[in-house]
Formats: sequence, structure tokens, C-alpha cells
Amino acid sequence: MSLRVRLLLALAYVLLLAIVALEVPLASSIRRRVDDEVRSQARAQADVLAATAADLLAPGQRRELEALVTRSGATVRGRVIVVDGRGRLLADSAGTGLVGTPYGRRPEIGAALGGHTDQRTRHSSTLGQDLLATAVPIRSARRPPAVGAVRVTQSVAAVHRAVRRTIVGLVLIGAVVLAVGLLAGLVIARTIARPMRGLDRAARRVAAAVTVRTARRASVSVLREAG
Repeated sequence: MSLRVRLLLALAYVLLLAIVALEVPLASSIRRRVDDEVRSQARAQADVLAATAADLLAPGQRRELEALVTRSGATVRGRVIVVDGRGRLLADSAGTGLVGTPYGRRPEIGAALGGHTDQRTRHSSTLGQDLLATAVPIRSARRPPAVGAVRVTQSVAAVHRAVRRTIVGLVLIGAVVLAVGLLAGLVIARTIARPMRGLDRAARRVAAAVTVRTARRASVSVLREAG
């Protein structure tokens, strides 16, 4: 293996090690930050919706509640439902749930009816995709305990696709950096290897000359001894 190839391989190893050491933590950090931001936004949207829906739980305001839920579903790009204090459905942005359907056994809604904000990622067998479910309690100034709950479910497939695109972009950037580094390394390796080859040729010539002289001297000594 020539000196130039060895230098190039050494440079490629160092570059690859540096790229991996930088991009793996960066990709992990981006994934965590995106996930945290999505969760934070979902929680904030659910809190705003719960505060607005607190005054619309009366039977005479059902249309206003349904309109609010429908608008909120379009805003959050997900499904929004509102249940009363016993977990019965009052409004559904998707229009697929029947009013009065019990939802209290859903873990996130049960937690919200208990006065706690709950957020979890779970797989929906009906939709065949992962969902981020955020449930918050609806509180009334007249009744401190939760008088209902709001649940927002959003698909995380788009978020996962965005993260994957970002990671692919980082990989492509790393590949470009590696290619540019190898081109620069090739130029450097040639610059270093050229004088080294010259020195190697000179050393070989000197060694050949020394060998010839030694052989001549040996021949002369043999001839003298023979004479």
C-alpha cells in the first residue's frame, strides 16, 4: 500500500470519527427538542381550550361548544373532544362520537377528571398510527373540582417525518464534508508523498551505487588475492 493511500485512509478515519461524534448527539438533541416543543404546544392549546369551554358546558350552550371544538380541531390539526364531569362526551370535533358516550375509562381522561393534566403517546389501532393524547381538566370558579375535561389527540407521524428529514439532511451534510475533506486530503497526500517518493528514489540510487562500489571493491580484492 502506497504512502498516499495510507495518508488518505488515516484522514478519512479521523474525518468520519469527527462527523459521527458531532452528528449523533446533534440528531438526538434535535429529536428531543422537537418532541418537547410539540408536547408543550399541545398542552398550551389544550389549556386554552379548557379555559374557554368552562363557560360552555350548560345544555343551552351546546352549539357554541360544538363550534368551539370544531374550530379548535382545525387549529391543532387533530381531534378534540370535551366530556363532562362523569366522562360523558359533550362535543367531538371529528363528529364521529355520539353525545353521551362514556370516555371516563380512558386513562388520560380519567387523570384529567381527577384534576391532573395528562399527556402520553399511544398507538391507535383504529387509525393505525401513533397519537399524542393531551387531556386537561375543565375547572369552574363556582366548583373547584373538575367539571369536565378536554382531550386533544394529534398524529405524531408528521413530526416523525420532519425529524427523519432533518436527520437525513445531517447525514447528507456529513457526507459532503467527508467528500470535501477527502478531496483536500488527496491533494495534501500528493504534496507529502511526492517529495517522499523523490527521497525514496534518491535513497535507492545511493544504495545501488554503494552496492556497485562494494561489489567492485570485492572483485578487486579477489583479483589481487588470485594474482
